[in-house]
Amino acid sequence: MDDRPRLGFIGTGKVGSTLARLWYASGVQIAAVYNRSTASAAQLGAAVDAKVVDSGEAVAAAADLIFVTVPDDAVRVVAERLARSEHLGRKGVVHTSGSLDASVLEQLAERGAMVGSLHPAFAFAGEAASRANLAGAVMAVEAEDVRLRGWLVDLVHDLGCVEMNIGPGQKALYHAALVFTSNYTVTLYSIGQRILSSLGTDRTTADRALGRLLDGTIRNIEERGLPDALTGPLARGDVGTVMTHLRVLERFDPALNDLYRQLALHTLPLVESRGQSIETLQNVLTQGGHDANHGA
Repeated sequence: MDDRPRLGFIGTGKVGSTLARLWYASGVQIAAVYNRSTASAAQLGAAVDAKVVDSGEAVAAAADLIFVTVPDDAVRVVAERLARSEHLGRKGVVHTSGSLDASVLEQLAERGAMVGSLHPAFAFAGEAASRANLAGAVMAVEAEDVRLRGWLVDLVHDLGCVEMNIGPGQKALYHAALVFTSNYTVTLYSIGQRILSSLGTDRTTADRALGRLLDGTIRNIEERGLPDALTGPLARGDVGTVMTHLRVLERFDPALNDLYRQLALHTLPLVESRGQSIETLQNVLTQGGHDANHGA
């Protein structure tokens, strides 16, 4: 085994196929691929000049660094099967789950493997788009073994990405941060779309309004950073507008009134860090819904 590991993939879905194709394009050897769907494995194997094998154990035999790119619920099952392999000594086994940490591969470490995880902080919406847009993303690297960490960091750099080191036991909290930022942005978008639709706005116009707003918000975060990217009534200290929002949301959907309050309360530290007083806003947001409504 030289300093440049031969890679193997167990699982050829969007994540596995995207990473394998990009690494192959950067000059990394892909030794073997396996998937329960032989058609998917054959397609990837042909694209990256890799041997298509009939088991995860065969991937372990052919590769120096094995990527387990399967759904979260299947990682432990794959690990249990790999533990039967006779080819694990000083080889790397890494999964790409966002929420699971390396401990899910502990039985492989007991067999002599170097174990870890590598998770791209990136939304894999489609394989072609992912291959085109992955460069520049951050990838969470979890590996206590120095050699394995070196391999993973080099592979991250091969993709034009940036590594983020994750310590033992930190993975789930790391992933929660990504869910708040990515997944729940989609949820909030859908709420905005629902409200605009209730006003008679057509879908195209609503999407244009909300999409442009999101684009501007992302630009503000990138260019101005926090807390200066914050705009809107809280940033202006506009108590009257906040109270009006609470009143109309209570009529539209009381659950959204509660969500608005919680999001606003979590925004107040940003407001305060801008040097603004938050006492009045905090009082409005923490009193009961009916009291605030009457106050408006």
